[in-house]
Amino acid sequence: MTTEKDLLEPMVFDDEDLAVPITIRGVEYVLKEATGGAACKFKNAQIACTELQDGKPVRVHNIANTEPFLVSLCLFDRDGNAVPEAVIRRWPSRVQKALFERAKSISELGNDEPEETVQAAAKNVQEGTTDGSD
Repeated sequence: MTTEKDLLEPMVFDDEDLAVPITIRGVEYVLKEATGGAACKFKNAQIACTELQDGKPVRVHNIANTEPFLVSLCLFDRDGNAVPEAVIRRWPSRVQKALFERAKSISELGNDEPEETVQAAAKNVQEGTTDGSD
């Protein structure tokens, strides 16, 4: 539980951004934590995949596209250039998934939002409702 005293404690962010060295097929890259802008783009991409009806998720479209998208926002070559999403999509699925999971983790983007949305939409479809009612 957060106390008032905790809320008044100074916040210091002097550490460098988190970065993980990555080697793919002999080529060196750096996977960095998402910037605030990259995190917003990723979350907006996830939300854009969700169809709502009466404020409830009823269908999720193309959510898998958000995985290589996040990686493209966080993966850089050794010259500091972002790796294009088209390049990332040519890599094996297991590589993309591992990079996505690590980028999501070091960026503290969590994994509950899209999964909960997918589950809620599936439940609504199974129950034959779009508003979560019986």
